[in-house]
Amino acid sequence: MFEESEVINLILGLVSLVIVFYEIRKRMIPDFHLFFAGFVLIVMARIFTVAEGLFLEDILNILEHICYALSALLFAAGCISLSANRSSEMKR
Repeated sequence: MFEESEVINLILGLVSLVIVFYEIRKRMIPDFHLFFAGFVLIVMARIFTVAEGLFLEDILNILEHICYALSALLFAAGCISLSANRSSEMKR
């Protein structure tokens, strides 16, 4: 069985994903697609969290943690990319 807080987190994540999707159109942040992909993986992890309460507990739990790990890598890559862009701008 799943907890109510997991469902609320999923709903908030989905709403936030829509907001972030509209913000990506502005393209104010370079390499924002890395951050967006990381955020999508976090929402997918929340979906797996809720679904694991219903069926396939072990498999969905592993997928949840894989999504969190990949999202961390994407956020780190986005931060490194932002840092590289800033340092190249400062050298000019």
